[in-house]
Amino acid sequence: MERRTRRSPRIHEALNHFLDALCLKRNLDAVALTTDDGLLIAGKGKVDLDEIGAIGAATKKTSMGFLGHTLHVSRFEVNDIMLCLTSIGAPVRDDAAVGSLMRILAA
Repeated sequence: MERRTRRSPRIHEALNHFLDALCLKRNLDAVALTTDDGLLIAGKGKVDLDEIGAIGAATKKTSMGFLGHTLHVSRFEVNDIMLCLTSIGAPVRDDAAVGSLMRILAA
């Protein structure tokens, strides 16, 4: 039985669906997916996603304080491109979440 209720053959739309579901399931305030140099690819949340994504990409730490929040940062590689996932609310470093992102982006 299919678990996903929303899917899309378009990568950007699929990323948005996945990040929306991730925020709901993990109780995240925000999540931003960027290139390693801070260019926003996709994100969800009611904060400046460009800003948290750029800050996450610029730091070498896995967590840091930012305007009363904790930014959690994880990095992974897809098709020889290093990407950065920055979240507010909880870290997202598990294989299931990162694996799903990798599958969407490798399409």
